[in-house]
Amino acid sequence: MKKVFIFFAAIAFSISAFGGGFVTNTNQSTRFLRNPARGASTEIDAIYSNPAGLSFMKKDGFVISLNNQMAFQTRTITSTFAPFALNGGSETKKYKGTAQSFFIPSLQLAYKYKNWVISGSFAIVGGGGTLEFKNGLPMFEAAVAGQLAVPLSQLNAAAGPIGYKGDLLGYSLDMNLKGTNITYGTQLGVNYKVKDMFSFFLGARASIIQNGYKGYLRNVSITNANPVRTHFNYVADMMVLQGYPADHPDVLALRGAAAGITQLEQGATATNIELNTKQNGWGIAPILGVGFDYEGFTLGVKYEFKTSIETKNKTKVNTSGVGDYDDGKKIDNDLPALLSVGASYKFLNEKLIASTGFHLYFDKKSKMPNDKQEYLKNNTMEVLLGLEYIINDKFLVSAGGQITRFGLKDGFQSNMSFYCNSFSIGFGGAYNIIKGLSLNLGYLYTHYDKYTNNNPGYAGKEVYNRTSHAVSIGLDYKF
Repeated sequence: MKKVFIFFAAIAFSISAFGGGFVTNTNQSTRFLRNPARGASTEIDAIYSNPAGLSFMKKDGFVISLNNQMAFQTRTITSTFAPFALNGGSETKKYKGTAQSFFIPSLQLAYKYKNWVISGSFAIVGGGGTLEFKNGLPMFEAAVAGQLAVPLSQLNAAAGPIGYKGDLLGYSLDMNLKGTNITYGTQLGVNYKVKDMFSFFLGARASIIQNGYKGYLRNVSITNANPVRTHFNYVADMMVLQGYPADHPDVLALRGAAAGITQLEQGATATNIELNTKQNGWGIAPILGVGFDYEGFTLGVKYEFKTSIETKNKTKVNTSGVGDYDDGKKIDNDLPALLSVGASYKFLNEKLIASTGFHLYFDKKSKMPNDKQEYLKNNTMEVLLGLEYIINDKFLVSAGGQITRFGLKDGFQSNMSFYCNSFSIGFGGAYNIIKGLSLNLGYLYTHYDKYTNNNPGYAGKEVYNRTSHAVSIGLDYKF
């Protein structure tokens, strides 16, 4: 039976993104959570969202920003597969995964001197948490259920005509799967401003991927095996006592059915599998930026080149029979190129700032595990809108939204890695504690559209859904 667990292939848990594309976190600061439309920012968070905008910071000197986010996700798979009825009586089952990340830090630092700015940052640019399905995934159970369905159904059908009235044969199993994804990013860059209106940025980011997967499927057993087997043997014994020869075909059929149950039990107990592996890799990509600022209107354009990354397995245990997780195996895990365009305009004596933005992720040109990018209809696109209002010298508030649309097809989606189109709403504010020191607070909620996969890899269908909440606190200091 172990061959059925080829379904362990294509593990590619993605804990990200609380904001962003498939493997990209755009939520690099508290400011993003309270207003995702940061593509024309001229504050310290522009290091990520609009690096050329750093040239338009009002004062020379150092600015440092320290942020932490806490994010909470659930992922739900509702799967319908007829053989699941042999484990609990229902063809439809729900599998839930949870991820909680209490520490998603970012550090941003910039020094401005006249027309020049030098900047750097450290952040979790992808992933950032551990996702656990405590009761496993339907693709794993489907492998067991699909193999046991025919023999169990045949045995149950045979039990009826000989008067068995107890519980029918079924199966049970224990499953668990846990995946951790973290991509650390360190960015350095330099700005130069021309004629107070134009600015240019040149930089690069080094990204380090650290993934880990632990999972098992064990304790597969045949439920109600003893009473059904006992009844088969009992009826066979009664037939012999009534004068049937011991080698009569009906007697032998009953003995064979009882032996068949024992054989199924022996096969089930031999299916225990386990996976414990880590993946590590790194890459560097250039980043270019152009900015424009004139009389309250700001425009920012950023292009991040693709980060080519090949991760390598460091495997402790792999009894799944899948070579993709053997020790030393290398897997493509690129971070896609990203084009970001943002604009903002200041109203009401510069107290009200309206902003908008657009993101385009070049997913189809990046290499994903098992070449999943070949199953995408189009690249990921995002549209962003936001408002910020300065109440007085001490307080400001902001809010905004983001719409994310993926180019999804059934062939791209799986239990291990699925995505849903979404929209996000964020809000929060800032408080100037003392001169030069400010506190930022933000909250971001994401609503996901359900996705129905009619071809999940077995003869059933699945409905995917997610929930996501994130809160953040940050401190900025200018000196």
